[in-house]
Amino acid sequence: MLDKRPVTLLEFAIAASVAIVPVLLVVLVVVAEVRPSDPSAKARRSGDRHVSLRQVAALKTFEHAIVRRNTVTARLPTADALLDGVPQCREEWDDRGGALKRIRKLLAKPNSAALTPAQRLAAQLEELDAALLRFSTSENPRVSGAVGFDASRWFDALRVTLQVAVESPEYPGRKFSVTCSDVASAVATLARADGRMLGALAWRGTVVDKAMARWRPDQYVEISARQVARGNPWAGLPGCIYMGNAAPDGDVVVPAYFVTGMRSAEARLCNEPAMLGVVADRSIARPVGIAGEATADVPVDDDRWHVPPSLAVILQPLSTLQRPTGSLYRLYTDGQPFSGATPTSYRYGPNRIDIGGTPIDVGFSIDLTIEPAVQALAQRTAACYTGRQDVCRTLALQRSEDTAHAIGHRMLEHAVVRMAAVAIIDIESGRIEALAGALSPCTRQEYDGPGRAAKCDKRLPYPIRYRPDALLNAAVYHDAMPASVIKPIMAAAFLSDSDVGAAWLAAERAGMRRPGAPSLDSLRGQLMRSNSARFLDRMFCADQAFVRCRRPWDVQATALAFGWNGGCVDPRDDCGKRDLLFGRTVDATDESGVVAPLATIVPYGRLLAEPLGNKLGAPLRLRAVAPLDAAKVQLCAAGADGRRLSSDDWEKCRGGGIVDVVAEGWGQGHARSSALGVAGMMAALAAAANGQTAVRNPHLVSGLRGVGTANSTRLEPAVMRWGLADAAPSKISQDAAEVILSGLSYSHRAGTARLACEQVLDARTCREMDWIAGKTGTPTFPNDGLSLDELARLCAGGAVKARSDRNACGPLRPYKWYVAAYRTDPADARWTKAIGVLTERNWMADTGRIHGAGDQGPNPAAEIAMQIAIRHAHYLPGDGK
Repeated sequence: MLDKRPVTLLEFAIAASVAIVPVLLVVLVVVAEVRPSDPSAKARRSGDRHVSLRQVAALKTFEHAIVRRNTVTARLPTADALLDGVPQCREEWDDRGGALKRIRKLLAKPNSAALTPAQRLAAQLEELDAALLRFSTSENPRVSGAVGFDASRWFDALRVTLQVAVESPEYPGRKFSVTCSDVASAVATLARADGRMLGALAWRGTVVDKAMARWRPDQYVEISARQVARGNPWAGLPGCIYMGNAAPDGDVVVPAYFVTGMRSAEARLCNEPAMLGVVADRSIARPVGIAGEATADVPVDDDRWHVPPSLAVILQPLSTLQRPTGSLYRLYTDGQPFSGATPTSYRYGPNRIDIGGTPIDVGFSIDLTIEPAVQALAQRTAACYTGRQDVCRTLALQRSEDTAHAIGHRMLEHAVVRMAAVAIIDIESGRIEALAGALSPCTRQEYDGPGRAAKCDKRLPYPIRYRPDALLNAAVYHDAMPASVIKPIMAAAFLSDSDVGAAWLAAERAGMRRPGAPSLDSLRGQLMRSNSARFLDRMFCADQAFVRCRRPWDVQATALAFGWNGGCVDPRDDCGKRDLLFGRTVDATDESGVVAPLATIVPYGRLLAEPLGNKLGAPLRLRAVAPLDAAKVQLCAAGADGRRLSSDDWEKCRGGGIVDVVAEGWGQGHARSSALGVAGMMAALAAAANGQTAVRNPHLVSGLRGVGTANSTRLEPAVMRWGLADAAPSKISQDAAEVILSGLSYSHRAGTARLACEQVLDARTCREMDWIAGKTGTPTFPNDGLSLDELARLCAGGAVKARSDRNACGPLRPYKWYVAAYRTDPADARWTKAIGVLTERNWMADTGRIHGAGDQGPNPAAEIAMQIAIRHAHYLPGDGK
């Protein structure tokens, strides 16, 4: 018997390799099962994170396939029809391939083996078609007709897309081929969650005409990468957005809330001590995370009431720092530290946090000035007045006009107003504490869809067109003619006049020492009663027979002291706007004069500006100083009846440029402001009355910071790209400010705000209130005397001929204003908060007439301000103040 030859190492290795092949085959099959054969699995796994260029191209084939439902020529495809219609994908979609597929099918889970990829795609297309039907036939749909899926057109589009390579500017010189897997992923993406993505797409009927001009005549939808793309999940985490202070008596600010996305990792991150700016072992109350912001149908007890609407849009310019993928973030974190530099003078190096033993790049965090409780109060009050009766009941809001009925029960939609915008500012610091905005349901549908719901009144004269900008937070994105709320600016100019200012100021201060309401012929009395004719007398120098009058230009200059007319020296499209984030002017630059700060530019306030060349839509600039013809001014002052000191003084004015200047004196013409702008104006006035020598402009962001304790991680601005604007010296006389606020403090007692106050409180309480000083305003509205029935007849069919008829059927809306300063501490004589409110009035359901016609009628803007102020300052009857 022969001895066995020893096994060599080479033979052993060969045998081991042969033995492991079946194991590897099993592993491969298992992996194939873990990653199912369904090509759309990629969409399910990664579609919530990002969309590739190829997938976007596959999605765009549906631009050809989604058509008006009554023009669909091909039925929904079966699995066999899919394989015939897209033969390039037969091998991948029929699941009858080689041995590996058969083995995988045998090992597959029962629920996934039941359908082939083609069958699954056919089912998803059926779900998509059903979702299209629901989406396009629901109440007030966003598309101009019922739409459906046409398989024949889709097959035609797919044949082209699968054959022609796509290119992208991001990858010059490279071409990408769309695969069958990309097509399956696109189908799964559109069909997912009952067609949830359909609402994010651009549709015929809601896209503006300019954008739709490039569409095909038969195209009903546009799909772009911007609409479907998601952030890269491996690019770190965005910085946190903090607001409030959970430790008001502590030495370090500890945020009370943070605004987070849907990822749980973000919520965990924002509760880390290092993100809060405190040491890890410190015992603190952790902030509450809020996912999202207030919407039209948010539940009454939801935390999202604490978040200003449109916050993501407002903070978008800071995303370059808040997200680790931002260019400025990379500039700061990739840079090398300079010798001797410290983190407080210039932020450098990685901004990372250790979570579970893993260092993660984190964007810089944003600290907001919003006071969550004040924001929630303002937003809920705005929602109540625009028709949310459940919110009215929760806040226990009441109006005397409604007696025991629901608030606004006599109005259309049971809404007191159709739009409400509220801004609240802390006077001492300039911190914006609340930005609230709400629309009634039917008003929202005028801007977000091709038509109103059946329950909306069809007689409303306003055109219906898609305007997404009108759906943004009205407190900062909606402006209107300010009307009489400009009177504090005018009064400040009068009291600083070089000829008569000192005498007028002395007379007013003497009147303040006498008890009771001011006399009607005094400046304080004219403020109290909003006597526009007498204000125009002062503005155009009636005291000196209207000759050699420069006061209109003094008013123009004084507006600058109140923060208005920024960026209006040279013609600009953003004349009268300001940066919302840090309170800078629109024309601010760094020391080089080249770099503009990061900013969110919003309407603020302009007065006595004019469009270049006097052409509507042209850039605006300050109206040039020019002498005024005294004779023509005197004719304007006398009014249509030719008699001075009569009821029509300064009305029906004629005389070229003089008419335009007079219109500005009425707070109309090209004058504009927002709720934030009038609140900022009042804050500047109240700060001067408090004796502040320096005033910080209203701002929403108090700072940005990195990971670590508060004192060492403050992100300081480089070349003034961001950061708060410097406090500016107050240019308003304290004595004049006290006089003006004294007059305004009587508006709710015996002036234009009295009816509004008595809607909220009893008459005696209104007469005794001295902790609020406010001003009403009512821009001209040509339909104050017309009913909806009359308007419907007048404006029907577009046959308007007379100029008065064109005005009645034009775009003007019935606004009401109110702006006030108020005190929150009865032991402190200083004014502490400023509030600005803009509302669009509603129509009475029974008579069809506008509510609150004229400047002396009810003012819902003043009501909203008082409802908020008495709760914010705890001045409700029974609160002990």
